[in-house]
Amino acid sequence: MSALDTSSTGLQAFLSPRTVQSTLLPVMRQQASALEPTLARICSYHLGFVDDHGEPSGAEGGKLTRATLMMLAADGVGLRPEDVRCHAAALELLHNSTLIHDDIIDADELRRGRPAAWKVFGASLAILAGDALQALGLQMVVDDPGPARAEISSVFAEAIGLVLAGQAREFTVRLGPDTGIAEYDRIVEEKTSALLECALVTPALRAGKPEHVLTALRGAGRHLGLAFQIFNDVEDIWGDPAVTGKPVRSDILRRNPSCPVLVALSADSPAGERLRRLWHADGTTAAHLQEMADLVEESGGRHAAEQLSRGHLDSALEYLGRAELSPAAATELTVLFDRIVNRTADTGATSSRTS
Repeated sequence: MSALDTSSTGLQAFLSPRTVQSTLLPVMRQQASALEPTLARICSYHLGFVDDHGEPSGAEGGKLTRATLMMLAADGVGLRPEDVRCHAAALELLHNSTLIHDDIIDADELRRGRPAAWKVFGASLAILAGDALQALGLQMVVDDPGPARAEISSVFAEAIGLVLAGQAREFTVRLGPDTGIAEYDRIVEEKTSALLECALVTPALRAGKPEHVLTALRGAGRHLGLAFQIFNDVEDIWGDPAVTGKPVRSDILRRNPSCPVLVALSADSPAGERLRRLWHADGTTAAHLQEMADLVEESGGRHAAEQLSRGHLDSALEYLGRAELSPAAATELTVLFDRIVNRTADTGATSSRTS
């Protein structure tokens, strides 16, 4: 075993997926069960605690990636796990509130291998359940009596506000496939990066770290979100559905201009011109989607997106290196960043459809 392995062994043991789950799931279960009974049942179903009849279930409830980021960052600034347990659970509830709403917006019928909440309970109640998880997560943060409560509450409120703004802005992009990468980046920074920044910054606020540390952690979260979402866009077109958790080319089917598509649509080439014609057509057959995917690759969309994702991951790690975290935590976060983006291990994040 190398010296690096030795220094991080204790941290790896503490933050194994099973340990994170055993730390957070009881908190999340207790909080969800205290909601109004109908909302409690829907939220508990979505979180994997019960089946559609309200009976206990062992269903997959997500990877708790954001909570793991927060706990590692906490260790990096000298906090104990229990110092951020409430915040980590609250962040996962906020994240899951967005997933319930995303499933309705995108008409996705499956979530983590089961019928989505709106398919079981109806869209109206599912919307309310998503709202309830959002309110619950924010209330948990407000009620926590620890240091920097006001600052942390503000960070959480700002993060969920950004997620909602990004979701709304995405509809505008869908109506305008000529939108550039800058607008795409803004949406991702709101929809995806905001909660990751919240995960990394919250422990530093609780520990009273100076502004340059907070800035470094915000930068790490921002670029991590961009790297993850761009790679996720690539996987949507060319990935294995068994890994991504959603049908292949679903973004193309919906004419949602993801990063590779935006690059390809702007290409001044015969392939780019052909893609633009097909994009505006109504074709949804497998052959039509396959041709568009081939044209995106031929136009350089895939290569450009993969390069952008790698560049953002490198930037995220550069910012992480400026955050003055403990060596063991910095090492573990470096590994986790790579797993989140590249799906190289079970502890990493999965697609936004399954995480």
